[in-house]
Amino acid sequence: MAQAWPKAKPKLTQDAFDEAVASNIEDFDMSRDEAIRSAVEEFNVQGYDLSGVVTNMAGNDLQSHPIAVACQGLRDACGGQGSLPEALEALSSSLQASTPESSGTAGGSVPSLSQEASIIAHKGGAMQALLEACRQLQNKTDELLKALKLLQVLLGWLETRDAFTEAKARTGVELLHDLLREGASIPEAKTAVATVAEAAARQVEEAKCRLVDSGTVATLLEQMQEPNAPLDFLGAACGVVRSVTTADDERPPASKAFMHARLLAKNHAAIRVLLGVLRRVPAAEEPGTACRVLGTVRQVAANEEICREFTDDGGVMACLHVLNFNDAHVLEVESGPTGLISDLLGFNKRYAPFRECAAQRDVCRACLGALRQLAHSDTVKKLLAEAGALDQAVHCVELHSGSDDVVEAALGLLGNMMLRQPEICAKAAVAGVADVVVEAMQRHAGRAHVQRQACLVTRIMVARNPELRPLFLERGAEALLRAAKAAHPASCRDVGSAALRDLGLDNYND
Repeated sequence: MAQAWPKAKPKLTQDAFDEAVASNIEDFDMSRDEAIRSAVEEFNVQGYDLSGVVTNMAGNDLQSHPIAVACQGLRDACGGQGSLPEALEALSSSLQASTPESSGTAGGSVPSLSQEASIIAHKGGAMQALLEACRQLQNKTDELLKALKLLQVLLGWLETRDAFTEAKARTGVELLHDLLREGASIPEAKTAVATVAEAAARQVEEAKCRLVDSGTVATLLEQMQEPNAPLDFLGAACGVVRSVTTADDERPPASKAFMHARLLAKNHAAIRVLLGVLRRVPAAEEPGTACRVLGTVRQVAANEEICREFTDDGGVMACLHVLNFNDAHVLEVESGPTGLISDLLGFNKRYAPFRECAAQRDVCRACLGALRQLAHSDTVKKLLAEAGALDQAVHCVELHSGSDDVVEAALGLLGNMMLRQPEICAKAAVAGVADVVVEAMQRHAGRAHVQRQACLVTRIMVARNPELRPLFLERGAEALLRAAKAAHPASCRDVGSAALRDLGLDNYND
């Protein structure tokens, strides 16, 4: 049965909110602050959506706000009345003045606008004006980059992202495609375009569909294959591919994320492009970009066929080398009957930049996540087991035993590898997986996602291998499983009971 999302709340208008505040002041003799608080509480109780209302400026003339004035100035400049560069600078300054100090821009991150600033910019037509400015500035790189940066800032708010897709004349998506093909002639501009596309697609299904249907994502995949494509662009382009293959918009009844993954893999060689990028990125020096590539691989590898294609081209071994696996062991496996890569020396040299990355938590987690997705394929399960991935997953947990997200990802990989594979379960026992499970449950007792994966791994290991039951029982697994069920009933009651049952214990439902 399909999931039914909750009915959307009715949107409250600014006029209705202002009227309620004025009524509170006049009829109940409230101060302005009291009147605003009372109106907010009342409309929340009535079930209204206040996301489009500037609550702390109720009754004021929004058109006189500096952001609204700057938006009008930009619209005028786009119509030939004024200087575009000056209008962009004015809008940038007004937005920056309304940016919470805590958001900052350290490390090149995009500042987060306050809700007030986002609403005023949206009502002032900033999105449409910036799109028009980008069209007029295609051959002026510095000004174009500033306009694209402002677009990215505005796209932090959901309603602005909707406006980006619904813009009049040609949509924002079509503009981005034009810039990629013709207007963005330098790498910095292409990177900025890809970054805007990723921001626009977040939690907006319509934008995802238009990015794919317009050919924008296909163009990005083509440009990712260019030998001189900079790493910043590769990371941003991966972000777009990942966005369109992620179902994160709860408003429509269904998502096309899975269809997009199949389409991009089949018609545009997306998984092979990603493997080529993974081979290029020096993960030790560029961990952020490596994480983005691996996260995108995880999303695109949506079915057995895609997983097999990635594996046959050497993708699984590429991921293992990101985790600094033993080269000699991998080469021995690759020279065997699978024959995935013929030039062993070339293979070893190709992945040399990836060594010593398992100690980097984010890279380790991203790589485990990609392998976890690939391990849904029975063929990949066996290849991973032969290549020593069981030992590598255990090693990752040892390196990051205090990081619940890495532990959860490692347990998820182990569970997928062993599912319906009794021979791999036996190897896992030798690799010390039972110890890993018990220690994870003890260390992360308060983390429901870790506890759930630990319950699943326990059940998978003993369901078809009853001889492994003592490994868990002697280590106190029963008490840990019952504690997980009690502490996290929503996540662990079902899997915890199943694990207790397969351990041969009575009263497993208690």
